Amino acid sequence: MIDACVDARAAFLEKLGIHGPMRIEAIGHGRNSRVERIANDEGEWILKHYHAAGPQSHDRLGAEYGFLEYLNAQGIARVARPVGLDRSAHLALYTKLDGRRMTRATDDHIRQAAAFIGAINANASSEQARALPSAADACATWDDHLRLARARMAQFKSLSPKSDIERSAHRWIAERLAPTWRAIDTSLHAHASASADATPILSPSDFGFHNTLDDGGALSFVDFEYAGWDDPAKLACDFLCQPEIPVDPAQGALFVDLVAQHLGLDKAWTERVALLLPIHRLKWCCILLNEFRAEHRARREHAGVATQDILEAQYAKARRYYADHLENIHEQLSTQHGLH
Repeated sequence: MIDACVDARAAFLEKLGIHGPMRIEAIGHGRNSRVERIANDEGEWILKHYHAAGPQSHDRLGAEYGFLEYLNAQGIARVARPVGLDRSAHLALYTKLDGRRMTRATDDHIRQAAAFIGAINANASSEQARALPSAADACATWDDHLRLARARMAQFKSLSPKSDIERSAHRWIAERLAPTWRAIDTSLHAHASASADATPILSPSDFGFHNTLDDGGALSFVDFEYAGWDDPAKLACDFLCQPEIPVDPAQGALFVDLVAQHLGLDKAWTERVALLLPIHRLKWCCILLNEFRAEHRARREHAGVATQDILEAQYAKARRYYADHLENIHEQLSTQHGLH
């Protein structure tokens, strides 16, 4: 299997006119794809080998490549340029961006992130933009947001715990996460006045500072495997919920306000984000527990992410995330003031 992958990579690069001798380095970005830095005397590139999508699975390669083609055609700065793809081998090559992974978000980073959302939607009414697909797990209605969390909770029902850590997580989900889900679901069903369908925007999806590179203070944006048309409230909620490089409440409020300005959204949208935030907090708590599902572990193994002790680590992260954002959810639901 490894030799076949190496041969496919060599043939793909040769077809694109990238010849040896080459330096190939596996890099740490990408949890669903293997990512390598390719270099020779002529330049550097990023090669992604995507996990093969099943017939009902989201097309990560097509979504990312097509979205980046659109962004480059619109003259959007600080994103990679697509160089070539091979669907049969699940490969795509992109130009390399300068910068390093961020460790802490600043208010200036928030402003750059919001401006990026404004820029990619500046020509969203064009024929080229309309041809782009919906984002992965796109939300078109109020109930779509609830359905996302409902589906993730339902996936845990099919688990058959075999180890101590799996039994502990299964018990915690039943005793803590499930009651919290029921309380949030009941609360959001009561907000019929906020449930009007949203006007979709072009969204990078999975948008947060974990998918940026910082080059002397200037951000570049990476990873568009889930990108497409989506509810702007879902974009904002996911941005606020990202656990890897979190934003504080003041930064979250700043992002929501700036995105509203860039996209011409009214106060009702800000209130919609505040109402929906708890359901997406719960969704992200479920995402942190994805490793307990066999298909997600298979994708991580494909991407070269170590799996030793990963169940213990993700269970601990999920419990911390719950303690930080959902422990007092009943009090939050009773007030519904501001972005919690």
